[in-house]
Amino acid sequence: MITEQEIDRGMATLKIIWLAMLVFLVGYAFAGRMIAPGMTSTMSREAFGMLRTALYALGFAALIASRFVKRMILAGKGHAIGQTQTRPPSVLQRYTSAVIASLAMSESVGMYGLVLFLLGKDETDLYLLLGISALAMVYHRPKREELASLYQERS
Repeated sequence: MITEQEIDRGMATLKIIWLAMLVFLVGYAFAGRMIAPGMTSTMSREAFGMLRTALYALGFAALIASRFVKRMILAGKGHAIGQTQTRPPSVLQRYTSAVIASLAMSESVGMYGLVLFLLGKDETDLYLLLGISALAMVYHRPKREELASLYQERS
């Protein structure tokens, strides 16, 4: 049985991770602005266009997949191959794993924006993908009510 104190500790840890990941998004914007002026790209327009399309598609797929992965982990359907557990993970452990996985997938979209900005010097790619990533991270933020409802379902 999980106590309120354990829930509070778990939520505090998740909120620290969430805030750190949001700070990294801001760091990507600053890093891009600092590094980009000194970089020159030897990539052709056609190759950059294909990479841009691929990264936008990959980012879109990551956003969609982040929701499904989160639901799959929360449902307990994601087990490692060959893993032998004596007892199933607790609700808090599953919730922590689900939130971190969905946040990481959401943050990857911001990284795609940084890569495109460094290669193409187009600020639109950087800020658009960072903004989408931030919105997805706000959507997947740790929520106490969500954890409480999961715990009630389990009880």
